[in-house]
Amino acid sequence: MITDELARNREQWRGRAQLLRNLAQNCRQIEGWDSPAGDLLEDRVRSCAESIDALADRADDLAEAYELHLQVVSVGGRIQL
Repeated sequence: MITDELARNREQWRGRAQLLRNLAQNCRQIEGWDSPAGDLLEDRVRSCAESIDALADRADDLAEAYELHLQVVSVGGRIQL
């Protein structure tokens, strides 16, 4: 049924968002060392964490879109683009 598929996709995107947030958090826990190379590593890992957070936000947006579509379909409507 379409509502089951929409609900499954919504939950999968929510799960992906959470996995991405966990990955970003793990990146933030990486510590560099006191040297130019260590500082560079720390800067790059922080930059990656920010990018991963942005991906998590996008995954949340997709989950929300599935949620809205599910609500519309549940009441017998259609989304037309």
